[in-house]
Amino acid sequence: MASLDDKLHTALEHSLGQHLNEEIIRRGWDYYRSGQVLNVKQADADTLYGAVQGSDVYSVLLDSDHFRYSKCTCPFNDYCKHMAAVYFAYCHSLDGEAAAKAAYDRIRGDGKQQRSTVTVSVPKFSGRHAQPSDNAPPVEWGLWMDAEYGETWRSCRHSLHALQPVLSALKGTTKHWDKKSQRLHWMSVILFVLDQAEQAIKTVDTFSRYYHEMSFLRMAEPWVEHYYTLALELEPSEVAGHDRSWVDYVAGYAKSRAVKNEQQLFDWTYIYLAICERMASDAAWYEHELDAMRKEELRDSEEPVNRTFVHTAAAMLCFFGRKDEEALAHFGKTDFQRSQKVIYPCVAQRLEEGDWELIGHWMSFLYDHISKVKNARTIGPFMTLCRRADTDQPDEPRWTRYMVELLPHSYADLSDHWLAVQKYEEWADLQLLIGMKPDDLGIQNVREVSKSAPGVMIPIYHQSIEEAIQSRNRQGYRLAVKELKKLERLYKADKHADKWERYIEGIASKYQRLRAFQEELWKGKIVT
Repeated sequence: MASLDDKLHTALEHSLGQHLNEEIIRRGWDYYRSGQVLNVKQADADTLYGAVQGSDVYSVLLDSDHFRYSKCTCPFNDYCKHMAAVYFAYCHSLDGEAAAKAAYDRIRGDGKQQRSTVTVSVPKFSGRHAQPSDNAPPVEWGLWMDAEYGETWRSCRHSLHALQPVLSALKGTTKHWDKKSQRLHWMSVILFVLDQAEQAIKTVDTFSRYYHEMSFLRMAEPWVEHYYTLALELEPSEVAGHDRSWVDYVAGYAKSRAVKNEQQLFDWTYIYLAICERMASDAAWYEHELDAMRKEELRDSEEPVNRTFVHTAAAMLCFFGRKDEEALAHFGKTDFQRSQKVIYPCVAQRLEEGDWELIGHWMSFLYDHISKVKNARTIGPFMTLCRRADTDQPDEPRWTRYMVELLPHSYADLSDHWLAVQKYEEWADLQLLIGMKPDDLGIQNVREVSKSAPGVMIPIYHQSIEEAIQSRNRQGYRLAVKELKKLERLYKADKHADKWERYIEGIASKYQRLRAFQEELWKGKIVT
């Protein structure tokens, strides 16, 4: 498989530099230098897997395309030193230690870049346009905001700092409003500011867009989170009269942005659906919005339309109205790579409700799409759903079948699941299939299985011992003897001491011509 291209290397190094402090990067370097990275593999065009020996063996996944999906199984609940160590080991595997050192220096340099501080004064209203009255329609407020601040994006070529005072000033215009109305006005203000950021990012050249996107998104994150918080506070039963027009305006604003078929900074689909989910219990509003979305599906437009958004929105509105078959039909018309993150919470909700007929339809739909494009990022959420379904409905074989058919990408989740439900024999068969060694399985896992079902560990040790002997070197022979001692304890714990005697006699006889191995057997007191 080809290595990560230069762009993804750069993206991954930038992400590590941004998310890991200098001390964690240094400790990751120390882990790499001391040989604690047991293995590193490239799963696909933008994903790395690795195993790192710490206080236990930890599995690491690095996603260079979407770094937020990167994870490690260590107890540290954040981006960690094991991730850095795996990346350095990967660089070493491509071009040697010099490449790893160069990556280390670049990441440290990226992490130490100082963010420039920008001082922006709170803007004054120009006075050229009279502020609308409190009872003015939302559209009039929108036109006024655009007239007063619609050119602010021109000051945001490198940073969104100029938008923070705009946001504060616009919120301040309705501080005297009652909370229900103020909430809707503030939601519209946030969308206006996000729209300004969208216009600003278009001025950035293609080469540096990635880094500007990361910077802009970090700056805007509190604004987006505040919007979602305000949306959650909406009570449909309290929305009437003038407030209803504000709800329609906010939903329409988000929809007009989401329907554009262009690369955008923010997830306008989620922004639109946040208000739909809250208002779906209002039957009149719900039917009106669903009808509007169906018309949007059929509308001919001179400008390119984001059909995935149209069908995703229609699907979610159907889901909110418990029209699951219609929802699935709409999801089937979307780009699955873009709509899947909306689908998983739907299935999780149906799992909570325990409607197994509906769950079966949703899971079948997901599997049909995921099986066509298997990668770690795609199957992760699906595996979580499969594990939950198998736990709640253990007699249904299809949940296990889905997980098995997605191997090897599903290995980590399936291994953890079978341990969690104490299916030790299936767990052991999986390790044999993948070719895992006992040292790769984690100390706690090996102890648990050895104590509860010692017999299932025996074939794993057999396979590992044979592999160590086949290395044909002294280090491999010593490892084999070390594992033979553990194997002896397993045989005796399983009350098969006689089988152990026959096994060790067979091993000694089979490899009697390997003098160094025979010496290690004597030194380890395996044979006397």
